[in-house]
Amino acid sequence: MLIIFLLPLAILTSYIFLDDEIINKTSYVITSTGYIALVYLVITLSLPLFNSNSLKIKTKLFGISAFYFSMIHFILYVIDNSYDLAFIIEDALLRKYIIVGYLALILLVPMYLTSFKYFKDKIKEWKKLHKIIYMVYFFILTHIYFIIKADYYYLILFSSIFLVIIIFKRYNFYKLNE
Repeated sequence: MLIIFLLPLAILTSYIFLDDEIINKTSYVITSTGYIALVYLVITLSLPLFNSNSLKIKTKLFGISAFYFSMIHFILYVIDNSYDLAFIIEDALLRKYIIVGYLALILLVPMYLTSFKYFKDKIKEWKKLHKIIYMVYFFILTHIYFIIKADYYYLILFSSIFLVIIIFKRYNFYKLNE
């Protein structure tokens, strides 16, 4: 688990210190941690398509890492706004991209908690709860859409990946035995 989480963090940290072309390092880190979380979410949604029991543990680890990077993304946003609670609340009420970002993060919390045995034992329908991952992904895509001004490359890329995952899961193309 640790390497799955620490490797992108180490690469991101090295970019911050070694790349002199990054003008606003704080903004760069906030954006990068958001995209890293999204990549982990894509991996989490994609791994079940390979239909292997050995991948189920790895899926959980990628999902947990997606949550951790989402939290880092949020915490850096709070730090960047000088912990100004009034501003952060105002931002949450007035900016569409913040609203959908908060919704995605809030929906990730129960999924994160039910990744652990204690909560799985308490919430018997935890598998149904994990279906909200698709809503989280949609909110993240919406979050990106509201933020970007001109370059839609990543939005189109991650939307296309999401569409392919949905099609494969919906029509069970990945199940060879049917």
